[in-house]
Amino acid sequence: MLILVPSHDDAEALRVSLPRILAAMRPGKDTLVVIADRCTDETAHVAGELGAEVVMREDETHGSGKGGALRFALAARPASTEPVAIFDADSLPDADFFALAEARLGAGERALQAWVDPVPGRPLASRIAAYSEIVSQKISDRIRERLGWGVPLRGTGMIVDRALLERALERCATFVEDLELTLILAADGVPVRRLAARVADPKPATVSGVVAQRARWLAGNLAALSARRREILRLLRTPSGATLVVSLFSKPRSLFFSGRLLLFLGLLALPTSPPVRWLEAAVGLFLARDVALLVGGLFVVDRPAFYLPAVIASPVYPFLWAAGAARSLYARRRWLSARRPA
Repeated sequence: MLILVPSHDDAEALRVSLPRILAAMRPGKDTLVVIADRCTDETAHVAGELGAEVVMREDETHGSGKGGALRFALAARPASTEPVAIFDADSLPDADFFALAEARLGAGERALQAWVDPVPGRPLASRIAAYSEIVSQKISDRIRERLGWGVPLRGTGMIVDRALLERALERCATFVEDLELTLILAADGVPVRRLAARVADPKPATVSGVVAQRARWLAGNLAALSARRREILRLLRTPSGATLVVSLFSKPRSLFFSGRLLLFLGLLALPTSPPVRWLEAAVGLFLARDVALLVGGLFVVDRPAFYLPAVIASPVYPFLWAAGAARSLYARRRWLSARRPA
């Protein structure tokens, strides 16, 4: 398996993550490549010193951002045909990660997404972000799996057939490659399956990092809406595709919840009529789902008492997204990092 770790000034993160990746690798079966993408720190030196192969990208050859870095790395290894695993620079896979992935690939799967276990930082904002991701994976993704539907890719812990990945990456036009790859693969009839392997994913350790992460997501969502119009329209024709599109683009969920609540209260104030009642019922169902996900998450997280303050503080979450929206308008980088100021 070819393991790619796109990195942009991530020397310190790699000192922690690469030993974990190398320890999980199987001798003679896996190859680790770190992509030092226009770095100004010791990313390349640290990666090479720890035992990874390094490819250095000095400009935006093959495009900008993480997608461009991945295209560059694949072009640098044209003879390779093995499946590709993609990790963020700070991701920490468990020891059985690659063995579990190979077993699923051997059974015929072509695209897999591992369980991304968010590791929150000290700020409450980081805990809120982690809780949201846990709920999305442990409830929403498991429901999709039970229905036989594909799940979203999450940027790290992704494993994709190489030929399939190359074709999809050539069509990616934004800096949120995981979102675009999800849409492209689903529209092409290739569902992403859940993989019972864990990769720890540290969440931003500061409020500023949480805001930067949301800035990247918001800017990326807007760009992907424009770039992937055809795929989105194709997916909207089926229940599995339509629900996937809604889940990808209904962020921030807390803001959508607030909007639905205000709409519901407004409908209650209108004169009663059949159309109003039907609309009230529809909005009410969405509200009930939102509340069920918010509260139900406490029954699926490992430390409910730790995350309870995040649930209580969830009304402040839209403000983090608002700050992220403002930041996305003036950010100097297209590859916004949650570990460094933009």
